[in-house]
Formats: sequence, structure tokens, C-alpha cells
Amino acid sequence: MTSLYLGLALVLALTLNNRWAAVRAAGALTAAVALGFMAWSIVLANMDGTFAAAPAGSRTPLWLNIQAALITAGAALLLWSIPKQFKREAADVPLRGTPLAYGAITRALHWAGAALIIGTFTIGQFVSILAPDNPIRAEFLTTHLALGGAVFVLTLARMFERLVKPAPPNKAEVHIAHFLLYTVLTAICVTGLAMAKAPIDLYGLKLPNLPATPIAAPLHQRGLPVILGLLFALHLGGAVKAIRRMAR
Repeated sequence: MTSLYLGLALVLALTLNNRWAAVRAAGALTAAVALGFMAWSIVLANMDGTFAAAPAGSRTPLWLNIQAALITAGAALLLWSIPKQFKREAADVPLRGTPLAYGAITRALHWAGAALIIGTFTIGQFVSILAPDNPIRAEFLTTHLALGGAVFVLTLARMFERLVKPAPPNKAEVHIAHFLLYTVLTAICVTGLAMAKAPIDLYGLKLPNLPATPIAAPLHQRGLPVILGLLFALHLGGAVKAIRRMAR
């Protein structure tokens, strides 16, 4: 499952920034289909008893259903963007960002990170409600840890890239939202590393464990995911503009 999500992230990074409209359209369709399958998995969890077996008082099923609605909206926006890809003239994108345009590296990190963040967040929510003896939980947990490590690396790369290269001008609230998003993602990854009982293996790269702390679990499992979900909803509200700027 880990390879599937990492492969999806790579495909989106390469296709959604491609010079050719047909390739960008294929990437948008791939992303929409992936989001559709993810939303459908949440719908199935409502029907096959997975959510019914969740711990009493757990709000995770509710959050997952809200997330399914947001994911579906994101898939719809991607489908909406496909015809528009063929109406835009092909243009060379600079490798690095400039004050006038996002660079190819920034765009690739954006789309790859988006795919991994959504996948990691959704799988993590399922891990929190599946019974410890459920065989699927072990696979989900392994994937969650590996993808979380990838998100951590990509987030650090994105922050470094933004520090060394300027971004196109945006409103102050957009910059604040980006800063909060990077901060929350970093905090989620750090608290996840603090909760892990063994080093996380990310394709041969061993991410070190951090000292255990009693606040890591409540922050990672409850507080920070709620904030991330709210930031994602706000980001989705400006997705039309983001699609136009990040996918040409």
C-alpha cells in the first residue's frame, strides 16, 4: 500500500506540471479517481460495520465522513479543471520559483505532498478506530508511518524551497495559512515520531525516534488532526485559484 501512495504522489508530481495539456489532464483524472476511491472506502466503512465497531463515543467516523465530503469536492474540482487544461497555451515553467510564477520544483512538491497528506491522514483515522487484533490495522499502521515519514521529508523540503526562493505575491492571509499549514504538518510528524515504538523505515532511510512525551498522543491523535482538517477545508475553498496557478 505504501508503494501505491508513493507511486501516486510521483505520478501527480510529474503529470500535473507537464508541458503538454493531455498529460496534465491525465494527471488530474488520476488524482480525481484516487480521491474517489478514498471517499468510497469511507462510504463502505459506514456500510460494512467498521464504524459501528469503533470505540464508544469516538468522533472519528464523523470526521471521516466529513473528510469524504471534502475529498469528493476536491475530486469534482479536479474533474472540472480537465477541459480547462486544453484551453491554456503551453508555457515554459522555471525550475525554481520567481516573484511571477511558481517553479516546477514547488509545483511538484505541492502535488506530491497533497497526495501523501490526504492518504496519511485518512489511513491514520482508520488506524485509530480499528481493533488492535484486526489484521488490516497492522498494514494500515505500517503504511501510515511510512507515508508520515515521507510527508515530513517533503514538508521540510517545501519549507526550505520557500525560504530560498520567492513566491508569487499573495494576500497576507494566504501567507499566514501556508505558515500554519507547514507548522501543523511539522508538529504532526514530530509527535508521530515521538509515539513510534521503532525506527520508521522509509525505503532504507531510518527516521529516528524522538523521546516519548505524554502530550504527543493527544496532540497527534486529536488536537492537531482537527486543526489540519480545518486548514485543509480553508485551502480547498481557494482550490480553484490554486489549480489555475499550480497546474497552469
